Amino acid sequence: MAHSYRILSRLFLIFFVLLTACERQGNVLSIAYSHHNPENVYIGGAGGRFYKSTDGGNVFVKSETGTSYNIAAIAVNPSLSSVIYAGVYGDSVYRSVDSGLTWNMASRGLDDNVGTQAVNAVLVDPKESRRVYIGTNHGVYLTTDGGGQWSSVNTGLANRFVIALAFHPKNRKILVAGTNGGLFITINGTRQWRRVPSTSREWAVNTVQFDPMHPGTIYVGTNQGIFKSMDLGQTWQTRNKGLSSLFISSITIDREDSTQVYAGNGDGVYQSQDGGDTWQLLANTPKSVLTVSLYPKKPGTLFAGTMKGLYKSTDAGKNWTHLNLK
Repeated sequence: MAHSYRILSRLFLIFFVLLTACERQGNVLSIAYSHHNPENVYIGGAGGRFYKSTDGGNVFVKSETGTSYNIAAIAVNPSLSSVIYAGVYGDSVYRSVDSGLTWNMASRGLDDNVGTQAVNAVLVDPKESRRVYIGTNHGVYLTTDGGGQWSSVNTGLANRFVIALAFHPKNRKILVAGTNGGLFITINGTRQWRRVPSTSREWAVNTVQFDPMHPGTIYVGTNQGIFKSMDLGQTWQTRNKGLSSLFISSITIDREDSTQVYAGNGDGVYQSQDGGDTWQLLANTPKSVLTVSLYPKKPGTLFAGTMKGLYKSTDAGKNWTHLNLK
C-alpha cells in the first residue's frame, strides 16, 4: 500500500510539475466559451497569459491578468457573460467584469495556503450564477456573492488537493470532485462529500465529465487511465483499450452524440466512437496535450491546448491547425 501511494505521489507530482514548468509562451492549460455568445473563446496559459477570440477561435487578443502564474481554469458566468473567473495555479482566483479586458484578485475568505498555492478548477452554478465553486490545494470553496467572500465546503473531503470539478447535468445539487486521492461526490450541494468508489483513493483524478445525454454516466481521466461509471459512481469499469499512455489530462464529450468522446494526454488526442470502449490515437494529432475541448457552436470542431500552443480542428480531429497566440 505504501509503495502504491509513493507511485501515486510521484505521478501526481509529474503532472503538476508539467503545469508549473510551462512558463514559455504558447503553453495552453485551459479553454472556455461564452454561454451567450459562443463565438467568444477564452484561453488560459502559462505565466498568466489570457487570450480572447470573438470569431470562434481564429484570431486571439491577449489581455493582462495581473498574475505571472499559470491560468489552470477559466469559467464564464452563464447569466452575465462579461463576468469571467480564472483559477490560477500558484496564486489565487481572479475575476473580470469586462469580458477579460481587466482583472482583479477575488480571494477574500481563502486561507493563506490556498491564496498562495493553487486554484485548479472553477465551476459556476448554471442557475444561480453568483454561486461559484473552486477546487484548490485545500479542498473546495464556495462563494454565494460572485467572489466577494469564499467559504470552505469540505465536510468528508478533508482539505484534499482538488484538481477537477463537475456538475450533474440535471441536478446541480450533485457535484463531483477529482482529487489526488480519488473521486468524491456530493448529492446535497456540498454539505457532505464521500469517495466513490472506495478503491479510487489510488487514483489521481485529473479530469471528470458527465455524459450530457445520460446524466448517470461519469468519465474520469486519471494517472491509471480512464474509468467509466454508468450508475452515478456506484460501480466503475476500466476503459483503456487502445491507449498507449495511461496518464489522462483531459476528456471532452460530444453533446449531440455522447458515444463520441475525446481524451488528451502526452501522446496527443485520442478519439472513442463507442462511448469509451475503445480508443484510437488521431493520426495527425498535436502532442503533449494538456486540455482538449469540443467547440459548442460547430459540431466536429475541437481545440487542443498543448505544451507547444493551441491547435484547432474543424473535422473531428482528422486535421489540425496551429493557431497564433500573440
